[in-house]
Amino acid sequence: MHGKLLLVAAALMVIPAFSNSNLNFAAPAGEKLKPEELIAKHLEAIGTPAARAAVKNRMMNGSAQVIFRLGSRGQLTGKSTIASEGNKFRLGISFVNTEYSGEQIACDGKTVTAAEIRPGIRSNLTQFLYQNEFLVKDGLVGGVTSTNWFFLDLAGRQSKQKIEYAGLKNVDGKKLHELKYQVQKGASSFQISFYFDPVTFQHVLSVHNQRIPTFGLTGGPPVGDQTEGFIRIREEFGAFKTVDGLTLPHSYKLVFSAEGQTRTFLADWVLDIAETRHNQPLDPGLFKLQ
Repeated sequence: MHGKLLLVAAALMVIPAFSNSNLNFAAPAGEKLKPEELIAKHLEAIGTPAARAAVKNRMMNGSAQVIFRLGSRGQLTGKSTIASEGNKFRLGISFVNTEYSGEQIACDGKTVTAAEIRPGIRSNLTQFLYQNEFLVKDGLVGGVTSTNWFFLDLAGRQSKQKIEYAGLKNVDGKKLHELKYQVQKGASSFQISFYFDPVTFQHVLSVHNQRIPTFGLTGGPPVGDQTEGFIRIREEFGAFKTVDGLTLPHSYKLVFSAEGQTRTFLADWVLDIAETRHNQPLDPGLFKLQ
């Protein structure tokens, strides 16, 4: 793996967190399924209200693999941890490698902190999540693996952005219900699509798309017609198992890509969760990185 290509791209230091107000739902004309109905079915698919309320924290441990496809080459195997407690969250992916030690990002409910792979340098993925901290704070990444999952506490989040039901969509050869959630910041837009199985109503996929001006990727003015770049996070969830009355994914694949005028990056991480424990004593320091 080429060390240079693991440096943080300036492309990733872009959208700040957005402020919150009231949550609104919207459904296209002619659609029978309302977004709140889909969300209610999804919550039932996780577990009963009593089972969901009984879980105060969660620790998921397993293996991890990363494959660098563009911007760097190579692959590594290591360990993974996803810890959560209420609105606190920690994603840890660790590799024994001098150039790339992995991904470490946490939220103590108020503040997002992130580790560096070298002094003053964060990885592409960690830097992007740190810069766009609302993804972590609002439980938009990590899906149902986390007690801070976005749909578990919509009222508490009081987001001013709209959630829109977009119908059944063909995704990778499968029909899935889609919910759209969009953020607009100046010239940049950030759209998140959540996908749910039409039979089980389990959340199986999230796609986070950000469209940004080229100068946000390169540090200079737009050139010709190349006025935009793209950043995407794709999260896939599978291997659902029932633990303590809750049906949770035990495989998690995260694909991160960035494309701009002069820089591209593509890598994916695959986490296989071997152990899930609830309501264990957790050190508060777990959710704040030094």
